[in-house]
Amino acid sequence: MSNRQSTGLVLDALTVFLSAVLLFQIQPVYSKYILPWFGGAPQVWTTALVFFQTLLLGGYTYAHVLSSRLRPRNQFLIHGGLLALSLLFVPVIPADSWKPDGGEAPTWRILAMLAATLGLPYFLLSSTSPLVQAWLARFRKGAVPYRLFSLSNLASILGLLSYPFLIEPLIGLRHQFDYWAVGYAAFVLSIGLLMAFRWWTSRGDAETEAPEAAAPSESDALSSSAAPASPSLADRLTWMAFAACPSILFLGITNQLTQDVAPVPFLWVLPLSLYLLTFAICFEYFEYLPRTVIRWLAFFFVLLLGVSISFTVFGENYVAVIAVYCSGLFIASLFCHGELYARRPAPRYLTQFYLMVSVGGALGGVFVGIVAPHVFSSYWELNIGLGLCGLLLFWVAFQGSKLQTFRRFPAELQTLPPLCAAALILAIPLVAMRSGQVETARNFFGALRVLVKGESRDTFRHLAHGSTSHGLQFLAKDRHCESASYFGPDSGVRRLLRAVRETTPGKGLRIGVVGLGAGCLAANNPPNDRIVFYEIDPLVEHFARSRFTFLSECSVGTQVRMGDARVVLESEQPNRYDVFVLDAFSGDSIPMHLLTEEAFSLYNKHLAPDGVMAVHISNRYLDLMPVVKSTGEKQGFTVRFIRSGGDTKKGYYPALWGVLTRDERLLANANLKDAIAASAQPETKLLWTDDFSNLLSALRR
Repeated sequence: MSNRQSTGLVLDALTVFLSAVLLFQIQPVYSKYILPWFGGAPQVWTTALVFFQTLLLGGYTYAHVLSSRLRPRNQFLIHGGLLALSLLFVPVIPADSWKPDGGEAPTWRILAMLAATLGLPYFLLSSTSPLVQAWLARFRKGAVPYRLFSLSNLASILGLLSYPFLIEPLIGLRHQFDYWAVGYAAFVLSIGLLMAFRWWTSRGDAETEAPEAAAPSESDALSSSAAPASPSLADRLTWMAFAACPSILFLGITNQLTQDVAPVPFLWVLPLSLYLLTFAICFEYFEYLPRTVIRWLAFFFVLLLGVSISFTVFGENYVAVIAVYCSGLFIASLFCHGELYARRPAPRYLTQFYLMVSVGGALGGVFVGIVAPHVFSSYWELNIGLGLCGLLLFWVAFQGSKLQTFRRFPAELQTLPPLCAAALILAIPLVAMRSGQVETARNFFGALRVLVKGESRDTFRHLAHGSTSHGLQFLAKDRHCESASYFGPDSGVRRLLRAVRETTPGKGLRIGVVGLGAGCLAANNPPNDRIVFYEIDPLVEHFARSRFTFLSECSVGTQVRMGDARVVLESEQPNRYDVFVLDAFSGDSIPMHLLTEEAFSLYNKHLAPDGVMAVHISNRYLDLMPVVKSTGEKQGFTVRFIRSGGDTKKGYYPALWGVLTRDERLLANANLKDAIAASAQPETKLLWTDDFSNLLSALRR
């Protein structure tokens, strides 16, 4: 290999590597930055991924048109001009003016913000891999450019995994944008050198020939699926289908994990890294893959995941949940991307191939991120993705004699299991729906269900988000205003309220509550109390008023203020609350921005001089006691914890509450003293700020 060729390959590899690292590293950085603006909802990440996948499609389309329609000189001039223009957008930190005011649809605001602040740099990064591969195929006859795609995916994985393990624990959030901007400048320099090198070393060569019209190169012969004819419509649809299926699965599984565990960057990047890893494996080591074994493993995991999501097989064991979901994603993606690579065209059609792959990925993203929340009343997209995987298994098996798949098995085994798998995955949720379901609805913030559970006088109506309770109300008329769920008589918040009332007899309390749920905290309160709920999800308020009667029957002075609690509180004058309750961390995806030092400072401003706080942290997967203790003590509170038992069948749930006060006499009150003494107190501390937080450190071991 000549020095010229070696230099070109080094520049190719460096440019593709840098672009891929930057392309995927900015995703968790940007998403984490805007997550607090939209209530910490998992859909923030999914919506951002829709944008990233759509712009990836735009970049691939641009690369296809540029490389197939223009001469190299014009390609370099246009691309170089756009790269220079994109430097004006870095660092890509969104301005505070993009923060929502609570009155608009979050999805479109997020997409518009991403387009305005990150759009052009991300678009150009997206186009880099197919462009560089097209230049390599054009200027170096006999080269196999698909290997650069494998390098791109490996670099993407490195960029993703470096975030939760290296960048997030060590660098403040705003500085992460600065470091990314430096990396982007290095990328622009790298691709600029590459274009200059290609232009200088190839002057007079292939200047008038478009790549699509070029004669078959030596590298065409290296592709098992090379053909002189242009890919057919059936070929393009096949590429799209095998690209769309794993896209739906990875987004659906990410939704499931961030809803049931936590919206942390680690659970964002892990599924995406596995998804990209299968691309790298299939495009680099395809000939070593045991394709028959992979197909049968995919069939097994399709069934296992379908049963798991419908029947909550693994309960609260988050390690098992993550392991099974991610294993299933990896195997299913390996199957789809392996079949995709098996059907790849000759390198001269590679930009068209990548374009169709990106179309499939974008369609999967749009389906999960935009269509599903507006069409379905529950989380059906993962089941649909699994069903599609089963149908693709069926199709591959049906084509077995032609494609040499499943040939060692009898004919009936080639088609029936995958087809049955597809049907079962789509039907299982209908069978698995719990009895007594009254109503379901879904929006940007998640899917809510109203259920009727229990027996006799213990029958109650229950509001649930996934597997997390948002409160319940007994149906017996004389029990309508009885507090239950996590707010029973022995819970920390009820004990605290009784203690405060005993120290200030006859006084009506001003109570602020972050998190409405079914409205349970409006129960069992004197008529002269005044309660203000802060709630971000309009569906929660809808159900609290239409299916529950706490707000209308059980409390006179109750208000609901819509919007993210921090955004609303920042706009209000000090409220002088006697008791401030945080009830937003019991499950689903916790809004971390409500647990930071800055957040508690804001709450402190809205407390009366002798005001107290109660923080509900009954979380299945996260140990938030060290965070509450550290943050509360930073604000001058004495922090104690109360753990209470329960009987879930009768509507009383085990609960863990933090009590924050500056009055030591209050802690000596009989309502609190014994309960505090009987509850373990944390020894460790963990302080989070708006600029620095790491939810991995709070995962239960």
